[in-house]
Amino acid sequence: MRNLYFLKSSSDPNYLEITFQFTPRKPGKQVIQLPIWRPGRYQAQNFAKNIPVLKAYSGGVPIAISKIASSTWTLEASEPVEIRYSYYANQPDAGGSVMEPDLLYINFINCLLYIKGRENERCELHIEKPDGWKSVCTFKNGGKYRELVDSPYIAAPAIFQHKWKCNGVKFSIDVVGSRQALTKKLTDSYEKFTQTQLDWMGTFPVKEYHYMLWVCPNPYYHGVEHTKSTMMVMGPPDRDAYEDLIGLGSHELFHVWNIATIRPAELFPYAYDREVAFSTGWVVEGITTYLGDWFLYESGVWTRQEYLAGLLGNLKLHFDRDAGAQQSLEESSIDLWLDGYGTSLPNKRASIYYKGAVVALALDLQLQAKNGKSLKEVMHKMNAEFGQLKKGYTKADFIRICEEVYGGSLQEFFQNYVEKSTDITTDLQEIFAKSGLKFEKDSAKGWTLQ
Repeated sequence: MRNLYFLKSSSDPNYLEITFQFTPRKPGKQVIQLPIWRPGRYQAQNFAKNIPVLKAYSGGVPIAISKIASSTWTLEASEPVEIRYSYYANQPDAGGSVMEPDLLYINFINCLLYIKGRENERCELHIEKPDGWKSVCTFKNGGKYRELVDSPYIAAPAIFQHKWKCNGVKFSIDVVGSRQALTKKLTDSYEKFTQTQLDWMGTFPVKEYHYMLWVCPNPYYHGVEHTKSTMMVMGPPDRDAYEDLIGLGSHELFHVWNIATIRPAELFPYAYDREVAFSTGWVVEGITTYLGDWFLYESGVWTRQEYLAGLLGNLKLHFDRDAGAQQSLEESSIDLWLDGYGTSLPNKRASIYYKGAVVALALDLQLQAKNGKSLKEVMHKMNAEFGQLKKGYTKADFIRICEEVYGGSLQEFFQNYVEKSTDITTDLQEIFAKSGLKFEKDSAKGWTLQ
């Protein structure tokens, strides 16, 4: 039994026409759901606002369908059902969907319905696109709904690609919108940090991976992680986006391990129909932000000075912007669902990205100073104990593994850096000093790191 999805462009600008076909497991009430959020952005986005109305049919005859919540519908059926609807695809970011004359770009989690409780069922996808257009998507027909909504799709008259193999894995950079972005400098850098990450972790969860890039007409910078790909949106075409693209690509690649594979218990499996608060967002984003930059240095893409400049940039984003935040990293992780990713109340929330990266840096330096080990051993253990066994981890699990690598208690470290909102400036300066680095604030120059 497979659920079928048919998508095509509408005569109305920016609209997709979608047909969803399924067979009830048993006669009676069927609960139809659209996701309210997408993995990678821990905030309710309520994609159903882009659907004017659903119409349902069985045997070609209209049947009643009732909306019972913002993103939930019910109907009664015993025979195969067909649901038809339009979706307004005009969200031009890396987590949205866009229908334009020269581009069809879809994140299926925005727009594809599912039967509640049947997220693991097999699916078939059929998309109508203009003759001669190229397309890229990592989903293969017969995969599960969970795999489908983790697989963005792009189609356009031309897709510019660079392909290579690394440790037996097929990689590709797929660019729509501008050939100019696909420079040899960029492709060389991607090959270098990809090689370094795969060597560093030792194993890679998938056999094929795509760096998907839409060079959009407007100034923009955004990326979203997926298990087999990342979707990046960058613009405009005449911008030199090399530095942003290497930083974004390295960050998103490490997410293949650190969230797509090694995942907090609250997100295992994903519940698309409700908010799912979790307190370890700083592990997901902070460690990835820190290591994403470090891999650029380790791979030779960045010089030491370029790396220190990038590291200082993250430190400044924390200490200049939200060092006085009243919330701890744990509280700020949870409140992403409440405040979203924009500004919140003044001095309320710390960034799980930038303070999270500071915590990851401090933890890594603590481990190295104690016994020469590092976050590498931590992430290996996390992958072996949780990622490869498809189990979710808790905050206590992460702390336990860090302490095993450290060879002692780290309770005070996690209390001060993660569970409280106390000022960590002096403590961090001491950690830096042990590693031969000086982090200080000058009245004229501001923060410096050397």
